[in-house]
Amino acid sequence: MLAKSSLPLRLAAVLPSGLSLRAYHVSTPPTSTSALFAPLPGTEEEPTSCESHFLAVSSPDNGDNKEVLIYAIEVLIFTTESLTTLFVSKADSSGFSTRLDNPKGSPSIVGAITSTFAEYLLEPRLASSRVVLSLFARAQRQYLFPGSSDNAGKHVLDDRHLIKWWCRIFDKILRQQRNDSAATAHLLVPGCDKGETKAFFPPSFRADPPAEPKWINSYPVNLMVTNASLPPRHLIPRLPDDPKARFLDDLDGEFVDERGNWRSVKDLTHFWEFMSYRQECSAGRLVGFLWLVFSKDQAKYAASNELPQSEYTQKRSKPVAQPDPMTPSNSQRLENGAPEVSPQDPSTLETLPTLHSPPWSSPVQPEPEPRTSQDVRHRNGDSAAPPPTEGSSLPGINQTRGEIEFDATEYQALMDHLLQTDFTGEESAGRASRSWVDKALELSGATTFGQPVLGCATPALAQSAAAVEASSAQVNLLTGVRKKRKADVIEDASVRSNGVELTGIAAINTLAAGLVRKKPKG
Repeated sequence: MLAKSSLPLRLAAVLPSGLSLRAYHVSTPPTSTSALFAPLPGTEEEPTSCESHFLAVSSPDNGDNKEVLIYAIEVLIFTTESLTTLFVSKADSSGFSTRLDNPKGSPSIVGAITSTFAEYLLEPRLASSRVVLSLFARAQRQYLFPGSSDNAGKHVLDDRHLIKWWCRIFDKILRQQRNDSAATAHLLVPGCDKGETKAFFPPSFRADPPAEPKWINSYPVNLMVTNASLPPRHLIPRLPDDPKARFLDDLDGEFVDERGNWRSVKDLTHFWEFMSYRQECSAGRLVGFLWLVFSKDQAKYAASNELPQSEYTQKRSKPVAQPDPMTPSNSQRLENGAPEVSPQDPSTLETLPTLHSPPWSSPVQPEPEPRTSQDVRHRNGDSAAPPPTEGSSLPGINQTRGEIEFDATEYQALMDHLLQTDFTGEESAGRASRSWVDKALELSGATTFGQPVLGCATPALAQSAAAVEASSAQVNLLTGVRKKRKADVIEDASVRSNGVELTGIAAINTLAAGLVRKKPKG
């Protein structure tokens, strides 16, 4: 039942019992856009459609306390005939988790909402032959809620904890039981070798068979393109506000020959090595590139997944030829400010998964076609739904549309409005939240917006999830450790033999008398 349930029901199933929220989901219809992968010289771009999904959740209006947005996430979905790409563009929390009566020890609300929303968008699209969920994680103090970094309740994860946090979110999605497609997770952290990158993997990767790893330190080129032998220029997707895309554009401006080759970067290994010297990856903060790949024919690619050109080099040596220095643009700047604070309790709500796209930039959407009075304004309204568009033919995809569906221009106006609000304090955050909801109603012409969510997860489920979350985020820090004496070791020894627990001295391995050969005297 859960597989086909609505988003509010899915959220209720994973949130602690009694926890009350309000969910706001808006989207755009699939619209033609530029191809993610550059075409070969003289060939046409692959037809590609893009749709945007934005989910914001708020604390309820309790009379005296105004409703306040506490978390938001944006996912862009690019669809072609051979590949569907879900790109987590932005994610941010506002710092007002104290407004929620979240039981102590409950799993991360932000983590539960994030993984559930990604699953909700992902599941109906897995009918495609290849699907990729991707993002790049870069720590920053705020993305979607202006002024929220000044709130004392907002805990901003540093770069390492942020990458680990997203790896745990991806791992939760990865471990879902699916019989129709294989899945692997891939991580690259420019500037880190293979051993250092493994430190970011979730603890569950240690239980995977070495011959069939679920987590791999690589760029999964063989699972994302149909021909991995093309020049690297045609093997990297150009996603909005992505450091890779900016590097691709800079290399294209430097030189491209008639076969699509660059002068300074000859293969993917060089590309990723050069990435570690880019400002966004070398400004004192680590950046993680994550891919979760689902493929129905993944088995035949397993052997080739570790090709040298598809895996980031294990040595952090200076490249032989560096590209010409480039002056960073405004979109490449990193915010300066006070050091980011690592939360004391990673299982709480405000372990801020601030992501990558800077707050002053938004995905570039194609110019919309003129709308008619028949266009859909609100899914619960009286207007008729629009005809099916490109990329919406798979069963169940139409059910993932937002409560309100905007065209590209209206959607961008709503996002820009949010970035012009003020979440510095609780009073201003309440006004900003109301203003954003009112703007959505104004743009759509709808009379209502937002759906209530009442958590119903059992305490046992919540405690189990919390234990996994806490163990995944545990930091090894030993202070004041006392070494045990031999006698202590004997008393503490405990083993099992044929299901019977043996404790104390009986647990020590001894040799039977008949097996001991005494040295003859003399």
